[in-house]
Parts: sequence; structure tokens; C-alpha cells
Amino acid sequence: MKYTDEQLDTSAIRDQINDAECAERQAENGPFYPDRGITAESLLQYAKSCRVLAEKYSNGGAHSAVLRGE
Repeated sequence: MKYTDEQLDTSAIRDQINDAECAERQAENGPFYPDRGITAESLLQYAKSCRVLAEKYSNGGAHSAVLRGE
């Protein structure tokens, strides 16, 4: 199956939003792994960065950004 650029972008944005929501829930309830740098604060920072990327690429280019490692 071949996906359109729009479908790939939509999936990439949904993935970023899902990651943000999961990180926010984990920040509230744990588990935390401070020895690995996973704290409530780091999870919230990660969630914020996911939301920033989702917004930044809301008009296109999200899939390409993922492939570039953003």
C-alpha cells in the first residue's frame, strides 16, 4: 500500500501528540527512573517538545522531519 504525503504527515503528527499525552500521564503517575534521567520534569519537557514539533509541522513536512530525526 502506498500512502500519500498528507497521510504520512497526519500519522507523524498523531504520533507526536500521542507521545506528549503519554509522557504527561507518566509525569503525573510515574514510573520514574531518576538513574536514567526519567523524572516528572524530564517527561514534561519531552511532552512540550513533542507538542512544539506537532505544531511546527501542522501544515506539512512532519513525516520528513521524523525521517531526519527531529
